[in-house]
Formats: sequence, structure tokens, C-alpha cells
Amino acid sequence: MRVAVIDDESIFRMQLKKMVEKLAESKEIPLEVEEFSSGPDFIAGLSDRRYDIVFMDIFMPDMDGIETARKLRELTERTFLIFMTASEGHYPDAFSLHAFDYVTKPFTLERIEQVLTEIIQHSPMDESFIKIAIGQVSEKIYLKDIISVTTDGHYLEINKDDGTATRARLTSGEFLEMTGGDKRFLMINRGIIINMDFIDRVDGGDIYMDDKAIFPISARKVSDITQQIKNYQFSNR
Repeated sequence: MRVAVIDDESIFRMQLKKMVEKLAESKEIPLEVEEFSSGPDFIAGLSDRRYDIVFMDIFMPDMDGIETARKLRELTERTFLIFMTASEGHYPDAFSLHAFDYVTKPFTLERIEQVLTEIIQHSPMDESFIKIAIGQVSEKIYLKDIISVTTDGHYLEINKDDGTATRARLTSGEFLEMTGGDKRFLMINRGIIINMDFIDRVDGGDIYMDDKAIFPISARKVSDITQQIKNYQFSNR
């Protein structure tokens, strides 16, 4: 899971980052924590990545936490949003933005552990993976990290969330079989499979992905595939 900490005060960013990393280690949960010193910096970072959990300070210069959260919610409803503040006067704004929780400063390790534990209970860790043979070794690839899969001759290019790709001698059908029929993967055209969790938008017969890739939908199946995407997104909001 990817965690963002947004606070203009470095001492609070550093403190919270260390707390989250300590708790993740103790619970054996793979978490990656990134720090942002302002709302605009965080929003700019969303152009090429997304976050599962966001700790957002409310009082920040230029763009406060409420406005930053509004921009976040324009992009996704699926992020767990936790507001941080020394004041308790922003509950209405916080929860109108579907905040998961509200943490007052100074926060304690016990309070942060409570928040993370509740998040994990609401969102079980996705550890599903496939193993791809690369020469004499095999690579474990978590399904949640795969953005798209495209055919290149007798090979597949498995494009991942970290910007890398794995090349494997597989067919599209073999890949889908390896995933166990995971519902997030959808073949939209011959030789093109996408992970619907990474769709930015659908525009006519094209699908725009979070990594800026654009894929065409099979002309004969635009209506059907568009509806499948809508159904998936509705059921996973």
C-alpha cells in the first residue's frame, strides 16, 4: 500500500512517517510512505501515481487541506483520507469529503495504530500474485501492481505501476487463466488487457490509463466493454 503524508511542517511529516513505517514493520505490512510539504506538490504527484492512504494536514499555506482534499476527490473516491489538525472545528468539511478519520495533533503512536488497524480491517491486503518465468528464475508480480498487458509477437508486455515492464512468453488467455479470473482484468481488444483499477477515463472508443497509456476498444464491443467498466467501477466505489 502507498501512503502520502501532506503537512507544511517537516517535524510532523517526519514524526508521522516514522510512526507509520514502524507500525507497518511490526505488522509485516508492505507500506511505502511519501512526504509532501504542500497541497499543490501532492496534487502534482497524482499525475503519475495514486495513494491508498492519505494523511492530510488542514492548515497549510497557499492551498489548505480541505481544498487539496476536494481536488483529490475529483480524481478518486477510493483513497482512505485522514485529516490532521490541532483544532476540531472542521468536522463538517472533513466528513463531507468522505474522510475516514480525523486525528488531532500532537498525535500518538497508539492513535495512528488505531487508524491503520481500522483501515486494514476495511481493506484487506491484496497479496494475489502470479509467477513469471524469466530464463532460469521466476518473478513474482502482484496483480494489484499490473496496469496493463499487451501482446508483442509471441510475448506479453506486463506493464506495472512502478513504470517497469516484464516481458513473458505467454498468450493473453494464459495470463488471464493465471490470474484466476480476477475481475479487475478486462480484455478490451485483441492482445490488450487492462486493470480497471487504473482507468483514468473512457472517451468514446478509447481508454485512458493512469500511466498515460491510451488503448483502443474493439470497435464491435465499445458499448459492451464500456458497460462492463461502469459496472465494475460502481461495485468498487
